[in-house]
Amino acid sequence: MKTIGETIKEIRKMKGFTQSDFTDFSQPSIASIEKSNRSISINKLNSILADFKMTLREFEYIRNEYQLSKTDELFYDFASVKSSIYADKGQIIIDKLGKHIAQNPSDFVVYCLFIIEDVFVKISQQNTYEVDSPESFQIWSILYGRAAWSYQEIFIMSKLFYVFPEILAFKVIARIEREMAPYLDFLREINFDTTFYVNVGKYLIHKNNLKKAKEYLKKAAILAKKQDKIIVEIDVKAHLAIIEYLNGDENAQYEVEECINKFIVIDRELLSVDLKNDWNTFFKNKRSATTQ
Repeated sequence: MKTIGETIKEIRKMKGFTQSDFTDFSQPSIASIEKSNRSISINKLNSILADFKMTLREFEYIRNEYQLSKTDELFYDFASVKSSIYADKGQIIIDKLGKHIAQNPSDFVVYCLFIIEDVFVKISQQNTYEVDSPESFQIWSILYGRAAWSYQEIFIMSKLFYVFPEILAFKVIARIEREMAPYLDFLREINFDTTFYVNVGKYLIHKNNLKKAKEYLKKAAILAKKQDKIIVEIDVKAHLAIIEYLNGDENAQYEVEECINKFIVIDRELLSVDLKNDWNTFFKNKRSATTQ
């Protein structure tokens, strides 16, 4: 990784700046910063970045030889793949996570991602959210007492609440909603809130809390349409239809089947198979009048 001074010099030349073109620094000051191996204060760096019209995120990317940090790379890889569907991609990520943890055992974020993958595998294999994961409880015990959570910590808990007893799971969901509020404009490309609402909605369907599930799925539907996330829209539409079916509307099954076919039409056959399997395994032969 380049020094901060070396990175400032590289960007300055890229932008066509001279050492005299900075708002809060003289030419000798910039020359000294560029030659130094020492760090500078965040206020000084922010002033320089303001002149560059550049974010700290991009600065660090350039500083790291136009690469994400290893933790960020693994985080984005994990966030972008639905490993329960794309098993081959999921296994690649698991292997990367395991290798990184072996070399960096203190990397808490990557350790948590590894545990999440383990939980996903157990849920998929056992066809239930009620799986044994003592590591998940350990992660919760670490994060519970913190005054606030970072973005990555919010993301982590949004993938682990499934395995907790129902009362605790609801507390975790409420905490996630509070913690994510300031981050809604952060890393918009991940669309964290949309995915979270979908996952909560699906979880609540399995817990037969259909009224609350519908509320979360409707939130997700609005966001997915706004973000033009057609795959999420189809998935949400299917699960809203599943709720209607469980509430006694037999015609809703045709809406579910239509969504299964829509995934085939847009060349997402694995998603179609996954939705069909869930429908046949958990819902098709089930009725519930409970809306809690």
